Amino acid sequence: MAKVSESVLEQIKARIPISEVVSDYVTLSSRGGRLWGLCPFHQEKTASFSVVDEQGFYYCFSCKKGGSMFDFVMEMEKVSFIESVKILAKKAGVELEEESPEDKRSRDLNETLYDLYDKIAGSFHFLLTSSAQGEHARAYLRERNVSEAMWEKFNLGYAPQDGSWLYSFLAKRHYSEELLAKSGLFSQNNPTYPLFRDRLMFPIRSWQGKTVAFGGRDLTFTSKAKYINSPETAIYSKKHHLFGLYESLDTIKKEQKAILCEGNFDVVALHQSGFTNAMAPLGTSFTEEQAKLLRRYCTSVEILFDNDRAGQSATAKALVIAQNIGMENSVLTLGSAKDASELVQHEGEQALKRALQQPQQGFRYLVNNAVNQYDILTPKGKTAVFNAVRPYLDATASSIEKQDLIKGLAAVLNVDESSILDDYSRNATPVAKPVAAAGEMGVKPLNPATISVDLYAMLTLVNNRELYLQTRYKIAVEDLEDAEAEALYNVLEEAAREEVGKHDEYILQMIDDEQLRSDVAASFTMEEFKLAPQRVLNEAVNRIQLRTYEKKRLSNKRLLDISLLDGTGDEGIEELLREKTEIDAKIARLRKTLEQDI
Repeated sequence: MAKVSESVLEQIKARIPISEVVSDYVTLSSRGGRLWGLCPFHQEKTASFSVVDEQGFYYCFSCKKGGSMFDFVMEMEKVSFIESVKILAKKAGVELEEESPEDKRSRDLNETLYDLYDKIAGSFHFLLTSSAQGEHARAYLRERNVSEAMWEKFNLGYAPQDGSWLYSFLAKRHYSEELLAKSGLFSQNNPTYPLFRDRLMFPIRSWQGKTVAFGGRDLTFTSKAKYINSPETAIYSKKHHLFGLYESLDTIKKEQKAILCEGNFDVVALHQSGFTNAMAPLGTSFTEEQAKLLRRYCTSVEILFDNDRAGQSATAKALVIAQNIGMENSVLTLGSAKDASELVQHEGEQALKRALQQPQQGFRYLVNNAVNQYDILTPKGKTAVFNAVRPYLDATASSIEKQDLIKGLAAVLNVDESSILDDYSRNATPVAKPVAAAGEMGVKPLNPATISVDLYAMLTLVNNRELYLQTRYKIAVEDLEDAEAEALYNVLEEAAREEVGKHDEYILQMIDDEQLRSDVAASFTMEEFKLAPQRVLNEAVNRIQLRTYEKKRLSNKRLLDISLLDGTGDEGIEELLREKTEIDAKIARLRKTLEQDI
């Protein structure tokens, strides 16, 4: 494991509390001296995710995940410990003291691309708003009834028709050929030819507000590709981003609801009409990764895709994904209008507001949509409707909710509820739910009252690591009987040898077993393992030593019995008797000490 200077970790924790880090992903509220929110690691509707600034740790009392701010960033951003330190160091304004050449190259590339995209977004915006060549782009926006306030809010831009402009512009600013080839801004077949020409540009921003890619709308009206998006790069993966998320972040955190629409212009039209919680996938269907990203900030999503067959199919898939991760879901429809942008363009913002007043619950939408396709007066039609909505039922984790949905479906189909339940149970297929990572369901909550003396001692020791060196001389790992305690002892030993034991963050990174990691993380949030640690350890050590000597006495007795039977010489027997006397004395002394401690 690569090391980071201890002073870096100390500075980061001193400058930013863990609640500030977590609040970027989870909405927290205060209750009972702690901060609480919906756990971002599993599906839940009642907050069981707790953050304690004083201790610098988070813990979910439901899925048992816990740790420091570094662990949290690792989980949310799917990065290594070192990368999480880098992210938080940058957030805290702390300079890293150690970095490998490879890490530096990767960081430099990312930072250069972020800077490059931000600068290009600014240049495109200037060309749209202030240049003569951007006039027809401005005229197009006015024709679409897009207000200038939206030009600014979304930093809209214009990519000029000149095929040599962008490369020349960037080369003059000393960007290397190698970097520009990796930037995603130029054709793969011709590294100097821009991907975007004569297009209205929509900057795609990460949730932090960094420009990571572009979407471009053709303004020649001759291209086969009306819309194109940037290819994937070191800083951009389309399945992990949503157009408009950054611009919607404040609203969705406050209202706990997002609107998911189909296109960039729809997002702009919705924001212009006052629906400032709208966003869109990026040229693909709504993905599980996008859903998980969205669920960091809100608990409900309304789907507003186009009314055509493709839009209806995409809506059904999006509803299942939302249901699968525990988000409340519903569908918005626009009547005869094709999409939100078209409605605003032809009838204005008030028409859009009127159209979006009555969302329909997701399952109800699917049922109604299926009923319109099949003849529910026939048995085959009823079965077809059931099969159409079944994926949503499969995605429903709650048995109570599932039963309620089936009850409503039975009423619509005019069949007995038990018939649907029978069909559903008989043909049930297991569905993989992205609720918990593999192995996580077996993790049990830490209950200090039920754990072994071995593990209790090691958890006390991991919370008071300054006592480790003096304790290691009293008990060895071979003296422990609890597998978790043995593993934790080895972690403490390795941390001591590598001199990385000062920080809780490093200790957690050294633990592979999920149960042990959860137990240690939970112990870091409990005062029980920090109160009178020397007394607790003294008693635990005495009990473990007593058990060890009792084992030795039993072994000694067996050897002595065998020696007496097989005629072992007097010297051998005397040695065993001396050992027995010493063991008995130590057992008596330990028992007396323990009795005095009670």
